[in-house]
Amino acid sequence: MHIVIDEKAGPCGGVKRVIKLAEQKLAAGEKIASRGEVIHNSVEISRLEKLGLKTAAEDSIKHIDDSGQPHKLLIRAHGATPAVFDEADRQGVEVIDGTCPVVTRSQKLARKYHEQGYQVVVVGKPKHPEVIAIVGHCDNQARVVHQETDIARLDTDRPTFVLAQTTIDENYFNTMLAAIARHVHIVEQRNTICAFVSNRKDQLRAFAAGCDVVLLVGGKNSSNTRVMFDDCRAVNPRSYWIETAADIELGWLEDDDTVGISGSASTPGWLLEQIAVELRRRFMR
Repeated sequence: MHIVIDEKAGPCGGVKRVIKLAEQKLAAGEKIASRGEVIHNSVEISRLEKLGLKTAAEDSIKHIDDSGQPHKLLIRAHGATPAVFDEADRQGVEVIDGTCPVVTRSQKLARKYHEQGYQVVVVGKPKHPEVIAIVGHCDNQARVVHQETDIARLDTDRPTFVLAQTTIDENYFNTMLAAIARHVHIVEQRNTICAFVSNRKDQLRAFAAGCDVVLLVGGKNSSNTRVMFDDCRAVNPRSYWIETAADIELGWLEDDDTVGISGSASTPGWLLEQIAVELRRRFMR
C-alpha cells in the first residue's frame, strides 16, 4: 500500500485566519467563546477547546464563566448579521471579528445593491450561517435560491442582483443563475465563490483520479466538504468521506492500493498527517 497526502490540501485563508485569531487570544490568557462552531471540523474544534476556547450556542451573545464575567465573542469565518454585533454592543460583550475577508466582500456587495433598491438573491443553502449573515446585511430582505422551485417566489418586476454562497459548486451557481435570468427582467450578478474553493476543483479531481482510493477528510456538516466529496466521487468511485482515522473500514482497501488523503477548506494539515500515520499503523504491518 502506498499512501499519498494531497500537497494542495489544507485550510483556506479564512479558516487559517480565524484559527490564528483564536490561538493568539487564548495564548494571551483571554477568555473567548465562538458563536456556534468556529469551523466545520470537530477534531480541530476539540483541539481549540483544549486550549480554552468555548463554543456558545448559535443564538447566543453572552457566554458567562464561573466568575460571572462574559467571554469575548469570536465571530467565525462565516460571519454574522449586523444584529449580532449590535446586540453584543448593547450587552457589553467585546467582539473579535473572525469573518473571512471573502465573506465580508459578499456582505458589502449584498448591502450595496440592497441599498440601491435591488432585489438581492443569494444562491446557496438558506440555513447556512454564511447565507444567514449575508441576508442580515440586507435587512433580512434578501432572497435565497437553493433549488429551481425557489425562483418562482422572486419578484419579476424588480432589478435583481445575484451572488453566491462562497463554498458552493460553480456549475451549480451558473445553472441557478441562468434559471433566475429566465425569470426576472434585469439581472446583475457576481460570482462570489471563493477562489480557493473553485481552484481546488480541478486540482482535487486530478489527485483523486490518480489514486486507487481517496479518503477525503472533513466535517460532516461542511458544505465545502460535500462539494469536494462529490468531485472526488465523479472521477473515483472508491472515494470515502471521513472525519477521523476511526472512520476507515478495512474493506475499503487492498494491499496494492495507492491511497490518497485530502481535506476540505476547514481541515488542518496536521489532521491529514495524523490519519496517514494511523493508516500505516493499522494497515501496513
